[in-house]
Amino acid sequence: MAVKIDQGTCIGCGVCESIYADLFEMRSDGKAHVKEGVDYDAALAQDAANQCPVGAISVE
Repeated sequence: MAVKIDQGTCIGCGVCESIYADLFEMRSDGKAHVKEGVDYDAALAQDAANQCPVGAISVE
């Protein structure tokens, strides 16, 4: 599985980071990014994707 954020869609609201800070981080570009090399919990990643207000996160 892979977690991705569509940077063109992301509005930088920070919901994903507040739900799962071990996987998502806000960067200086004002957008959320997936941290590299993290063994993540698929259920938490999917929860963040479900709560993203613009649907920018995909868990594949």
